[in-house]
Amino acid sequence: MTKHTFLFVLLLTSALVSHAAEPPRITLTAWQFDNGIANRWGGVYNTYMKEPSSVRTYLDPRVTRAPGGHSLRVTAHRSSDGFCGVWMDFHPASQVPRQYLDVSQHRYLSFWARGAKGGESFEIELTDEATVEDEAARPRRPLSAYLPQGLSTTWQEIVIPLADFHGIDLRKLARMNFDITQRGDYQFYLDDISFKRERAARPSREDPKTDSIARRAVGSVPRAMWVWNTKPLFDPAHREEADRFFDFCARNGIREIYLAVELESPAKEKAPVFEVRDPDGYQEFLKRAHRAGLQVEGLMGTPEWGVRENHAEALSAVDAVVAYNNSRPAEARLDGTHFDVEPYVLIGYSAPQYRPQILTEFLELIDQSAARSRAGGLRFSCDVPSWFFPSEDLERERMTVSFKGAEKTVGEHLTDLLESLTIMDYTNRADGAGGIIARGLPALRTASTRNKKIMVGLETFSESESAVSFACGLPAEEFRSRLASSGLRNQLYFEDFRMSVYSDDVNMHVGLSMGRENSPEKRAACQGALAKLSRQFGASSDPDRFPAAPMLEIARAALTGDTEWAGFEPFEFTDLESGKIIIGFRTAHRMQPGITFHGMGRKTFEEEYDSAVEWLGSQPGFGGMAIHFYDSFRELMEGKEQESEVRSQNLAPARK
Repeated sequence: MTKHTFLFVLLLTSALVSHAAEPPRITLTAWQFDNGIANRWGGVYNTYMKEPSSVRTYLDPRVTRAPGGHSLRVTAHRSSDGFCGVWMDFHPASQVPRQYLDVSQHRYLSFWARGAKGGESFEIELTDEATVEDEAARPRRPLSAYLPQGLSTTWQEIVIPLADFHGIDLRKLARMNFDITQRGDYQFYLDDISFKRERAARPSREDPKTDSIARRAVGSVPRAMWVWNTKPLFDPAHREEADRFFDFCARNGIREIYLAVELESPAKEKAPVFEVRDPDGYQEFLKRAHRAGLQVEGLMGTPEWGVRENHAEALSAVDAVVAYNNSRPAEARLDGTHFDVEPYVLIGYSAPQYRPQILTEFLELIDQSAARSRAGGLRFSCDVPSWFFPSEDLERERMTVSFKGAEKTVGEHLTDLLESLTIMDYTNRADGAGGIIARGLPALRTASTRNKKIMVGLETFSESESAVSFACGLPAEEFRSRLASSGLRNQLYFEDFRMSVYSDDVNMHVGLSMGRENSPEKRAACQGALAKLSRQFGASSDPDRFPAAPMLEIARAALTGDTEWAGFEPFEFTDLESGKIIIGFRTAHRMQPGITFHGMGRKTFEEEYDSAVEWLGSQPGFGGMAIHFYDSFRELMEGKEQESEVRSQNLAPARK
């Protein structure tokens, strides 16, 4: 044997011995919930449900198996109708190609559980590559097969032979489900979900984490709050309302408020010129706010400001605030301007070809308004949805626009432009794939790399159902073609009625909402406006090409399964100008309950709030939390919740 041959054999032998010394782990831990919403491979979990059944999860730091750890608390109501449960992906389902977990060298599934009352039960389901899309073929096992009496109130390990999941491909596991199948109210806790080679093997709590999230004690976290309704706070005849407000801020840790600025237009020049309405009211309120240690940003905006043709109005609004500040003593001035401009609710945003332009013009607005504010000695911030900071490739592609020669997401551009901004992270649970933490992290990570700050906004407002009358519309391509030549694409209102666009995946329907007023005169005016709108975007504009009757049935079927809308009432009337019959339908838009903490009570709000702070607060880009808004937040904290009539849009002066 030559020297080189001997060296090669030695190296090969060494490699084989090293490989043989690293057999598959005796215990492969898949979930232990101590590092947030993702497992060691980036897999996430979430709930699934259909009303009237429901389920929530919570990363609980109080009921744990190890000091300083967390368990996953599951709270469910299982009705005789609907369904509910919890799914857990071992690897991210969005990965291309999708990755699977190989547990073929293991013999048991193990997890620890305890019940809040005892007797809780559920079924365990495993999904592999072949059954990801075939629910009926997934093998499942009832907990009662291993714990006939259900869970106890102390921690128990449940060990299930993998052989019991007949037909599963152990080399390609995709997901695990905990399916709640029996009627009743449940609360139980899960921890240390693992795969074991030996039944008695203990789970390891030292597995490396690839995406760990440090935790932060809630402590004294900056908290901001939106304030829309200023009238009672400025009323000198009822100073108790302002007293109540400042007392509430002190008791609830509010350090900053976004205070609505009402504007008026005293001049009639072609260029918009605005002034702050009731400047003396603002002066007295701001003096008190500053004595109470509050920072105050002037809150303004309407979706129409987002498009270039209306930028002059927005800049004039900034000028109005600067002028107000220049006319008042230092203690009565606003500390900044704060825009709430949501251009994605404009009718044009419903057409994909216009979205990049609308978003680019919105960025132009923010850039110009920030510069104008800073020149006037004011800081500038704005509200944006959390989805402006996408986490997945397809979402990134949709949210990427070219601005100032750079291709970035809208969120990245905004973070470059501003020192701080507020994301509307509107969901009422902290954990899970769609929770506050998951939706807030992309923005905070973006801000952290740029040494900027993000305020994380939560919703407590509940908007009552709003009836919308739709005229049967047009096929999607025809609608988009007509939108190209219409001035309506940059508008939110048509003849004082708010417009809505509904897509049933075949046709696009444009409708109008009357709001709360329902007088005969208002109904007649709305019908007349809808007739005009139909001449542009309705099937009645060309009934031979676009018969309304089949459109009506397609819309009916789509709305039946759409939780954002309630009811379906067909109608028809004659357009008095054209003589054509307009066929349409009425339905009610409703705020999705998962968006808001309204109705959930103070305890749930504080628990989810604390959890969000715990997992988001360690990010360098975390600036604090913001609550939308004073009236509804106060009702939540005081247990007096009602549906609110306060609207959070269109704070610009009314335009004819």
